[in-house]
Amino acid sequence: MMNSVVKNVFAASALALVLTSGSAAFGYGFRGRGGCGGGPGHGLLPGGGRLLDALDLSADQKEKVQDIFAAHAPRFHTLMANQKAAKQAIADELLGAGTVSQQDVDAAAQQASQATTDLMHERLAVALEVRNILSPEQIQKAATIRSRMKQLHAQMQQLLGGRQED
Repeated sequence: MMNSVVKNVFAASALALVLTSGSAAFGYGFRGRGGCGGGPGHGLLPGGGRLLDALDLSADQKEKVQDIFAAHAPRFHTLMANQKAAKQAIADELLGAGTVSQQDVDAAAQQASQATTDLMHERLAVALEVRNILSPEQIQKAATIRSRMKQLHAQMQQLLGGRQED
């Protein structure tokens, strides 16, 4: 079973793909079907499994998506461990005994930046693989749903008087 960190990683990757490509990113959860339990797309994009359910994936598409995630899972675990270690190294530098120079912090920051970049590249690779199994109609439907979700979000922000974010 995948933990919540993995789900959060996938959520961030899907969001990044959506924001950078202008089209919807897609994915399918690790634990099978079902809402918050990690169902299709859970944690991958706004709407999670509900969005993928709305796309009416065929049984073959669902299987292919699961296969994609299974193939990438070991690499994700490695990359997430690298990112965690890099962040820990920064904390160790800043909170450790002794003096810390800008050079020390810069080296740790560079490692953390590279770990984040590597993880983002893997996320995008997975998102593109999953997107490639969708039909043009499913992609268009997802884009329409995303557009409506953005409109609803804007309305909520306006009603609540909050800051408008994309």
